Parts: sequence; structure tokens; C-alpha cells
Amino acid sequence: MPGSNQQTDMPTGIKFGELLNRRWFSEDAFEVEFSRPQDFLFKAGHTIKMVHQNLQRYYSPVSGPNDPTLLLCVNYIKEGKLSPILASAEIGTQFAFTGPHGYFNFSPSPRPPVFIGTDTGVAPFASMARSGIKCHAFIQGARHAKALYYQDLFRPLAEKYVSFVWEILDNDTVSSDLFHGKMADLVAQNLKPGVYDFYLCGWQKMVRDVTHLIDKRFPDSRVYTEVFYQ
Repeated sequence: MPGSNQQTDMPTGIKFGELLNRRWFSEDAFEVEFSRPQDFLFKAGHTIKMVHQNLQRYYSPVSGPNDPTLLLCVNYIKEGKLSPILASAEIGTQFAFTGPHGYFNFSPSPRPPVFIGTDTGVAPFASMARSGIKCHAFIQGARHAKALYYQDLFRPLAEKYVSFVWEILDNDTVSSDLFHGKMADLVAQNLKPGVYDFYLCGWQKMVRDVTHLIDKRFPDSRVYTEVFYQ
């Protein structure tokens, strides 16, 4: 029921946000905007846990810590549990959440930071970009070109921005600077040997493959990871 915040078995520290807006990026993902409780504070890279009836899912805000509302980028799974509810709920519906959770926060250091994200796993980097955080390189990957979300935020964020896809669809508009291949290969091709702070977020296989590459090619670097999908 729109405007209702009645839930059962609510965890402690629960907060509520009203659904204000929804916009679709593609048939696979959309962004939802919620009102933000005045007492809710978080850092870029934190997650919140959405709680709806008996469902609980973690999402990383794409909004900045000082923004007046909460924005979430949601991977739409037709047979999923919570994403279809977020995709179809009426504007004005109240949703419950807890947080902030997690430790995938930016830690300044003398080492150049490198951000690497895939699909909706770029969400924490969008929040970092809106916080004014810059990086040496940003490498963004997606299954297809229309899933390269928030490019307008990421291009100014990095000294070097590289994007790639591992599938090219017939109706994709492919720019001349878009690579096609594997993330680990792209990292090896676009980063000179050195010591970096790597921030990896997205598919588990990507995180695993790139971490193995870092161990071999950039052995003294630090690695921070957040897995969005198995």
C-alpha cells in the first residue's frame, strides 16, 4: 500500500524512505530515488540493506553522502525477489532499510587509486565521484554497451578512463574508444608497472581474475574488493 510503513519482524535501527522517482537505464537495470532520513549518514562506498517483508538485499547508494535523497542502481531480475518490487512499486511507497554497512570506502594514500567496476557494480564509484573523489584510472566493464552506466560521472573522475564490453549486440552503438574483451587483459594493457591502490567492485569472476593479475603484475599494490554478484 503506497505510503504504508507497516512491516513485520523489523530489525533494530530501521529507517524509512519514500519512493520518489524511478528511471530505467535499460531492460536490465534502473535507478530508484528515495527520500533520505535526516539522521541517516553514510560514506561513499557504504551499503544499505533494504528490508521488505521477509526479503533483505544490500545496495550501494549512487548518491553522494551530502545529497538530499538516496539513489540506488538496481539490477533487474525478472524472476528475482526484491528487484521486481522496486521496479513496480507506486511512487509514494515507503521502504525500510538499515545501514550504513560495509567497508568499501576510499582511503587516501600516496599510491595512485585505480577504480575497476562492472555493470551495476559501479554504484559505489558513482557515490565517490559525487563526493569529489578522483582516481588515476577508471576501468568500467559491462556485458553490453548500454550497461555502461554513469559514464558522464566517471570520465571526469579519472586521469584515464577506459570502457569495455564482453558482448556486442546488434543494436549497440559502439564508440571508437570502446574495447571488447576481458577485464584482466584490459588492466594489463592500460596500466604501467607500478604500485597502486585497486578498488574492485562487481562480478565475482572479474574480482578474482583481476586480483590474480595484480598479484603477478603489481605485487606491492593494495586491493579493496566488493563482490556484487556470484
